[in-house]
Order: sequence, then C-alpha cells, then structure tokens
Amino acid sequence: LIAPPLRGQVTGLKASKLMDIEAVLNSAINITRNEIRHRARLVRNYFPAPAVRGSEAQLGQVFLNLLTNAADAIAVGDAAHNQIAVGLHAKDGRVIVEISDTGGGIPDSVQPRVFEPFFTTKEVGRGSGQGLAIARSVVVEKHGGGLTFESTLGEGTTFAVVLPVS
Repeated sequence: LIAPPLRGQVTGLKASKLMDIEAVLNSAINITRNEIRHRARLVRNYFPAPAVRGSEAQLGQVFLNLLTNAADAIAVGDAAHNQIAVGLHAKDGRVIVEISDTGGGIPDSVQPRVFEPFFTTKEVGRGSGQGLAIARSVVVEKHGGGLTFESTLGEGTTFAVVLPVS
C-alpha cells in the first residue's frame, strides 16, 4: 500500500495525548478476538513504532471497526485456512497499521463507495454503513493521517491507517 499524504497536525481532540499505538491496537484485537477465532487465524506482524498523538478511544474504535470488517469478510467455520493479519511499523515519520483479511475482497464496482456514509455491502441488519466513513473522518480529519485500502476479489482486502509520528 502506498501511504497517503498526511493532512496536517492533530487538532481539536479533547483527549489528545501521546499514546502507544501497539497497546491501542492490542486492545481492539482483544475485543474482537472471539469473532476472529471462529473465522481466521490472527497473525501479528509488529515492528517498533514511535508514539503518536491522538485519542486512544477514537483510534481504538477505528481499529475495532477494521478488525470487525475483516472478520465479517470471512465465513465462519474454516479458521484454519483463513487469516487476518495485523501489521504495525514506522516509515518516513509515519506509523502505519495494516489490517488484512483473506476474505472475498471488495468488488471493483463498489470500491469507490466504501467510505461513503450509509453505504454497506453487508446484509440488512448487519451494518449501518457508518464504520468506514467515521474511521476515515477520525484518522484523516482529527489525527492528520490517512486511511487507504487495496482489495482483490476472491483474495481479500488490506486497510492501512497512516498516522504522523508525534
């Protein structure tokens, strides 16, 4: 994935502080662990990353949403043959978190709409279509970062959260 340009500095966050992004990520993993274990093996690929400034609660919600979406992309019952990979590393003054799944991927025809409010590919009652729109708002507008994705139909999807190093 290509890291998007950073959008500026963190502004307007009431709970903005230096945080250990690994701890925030692990907290989201712990919350989604039960959902993930029935669908896929969880693989962590962590490398040392410096602190970032922002809201632990907001970024935790972003990671929770991305992990839940990754789990939802994989059918229950074949966890041994599926994987959700969570990567963490730093590069060029940025901290990058990647969440990948081996689910069905996002069809090309709907990829341009994934960040639109109220857009969902989930069946009725399973999603509001707000998660990715809110995630992008939190990461880009409130944390000065970027949120991108790559997806191949039949192979899976990777979302990347890119945050400026504090």
